[in-house]
Amino acid sequence: MTFILLQVAFILLIGACVATDDDAHAHVAKQYKKEDGHGKFSYGFDITNGIGAGEAGDEHQVNGEYHFISKEGLPVKVSYTADENGYHPHGDLLPTPPPTPEAILRALAYIDAHPKREEPRPVHHLAP
Repeated sequence: MTFILLQVAFILLIGACVATDDDAHAHVAKQYKKEDGHGKFSYGFDITNGIGAGEAGDEHQVNGEYHFISKEGLPVKVSYTADENGYHPHGDLLPTPPPTPEAILRALAYIDAHPKREEPRPVHHLAP
């Protein structure tokens, strides 16, 4: 539950950062919250100024998204998965790593093609 509250706070913080003059007149257009009593849940909301979010999951995995309108007037959407391996966001505005240099790709291919051979270890016998 704390995780959900932190996400809602984060989404509201994002919304506050991109607020416009018309936000004073914004209102909730849609909202829902469902819990099955066995750990599965879903919730979501949309506000008339373009801010919204939704999330569904259980104690093992959560899938969700949030969206808003940027200061430039462009729609921004981030989707994510959170599971035992961490938080995995996806979106056009998120930074991505640069491509792997060709020399590194060749080195990795060489390593794959030439695996290290295990040399037999000498056996040491202890004197009785």
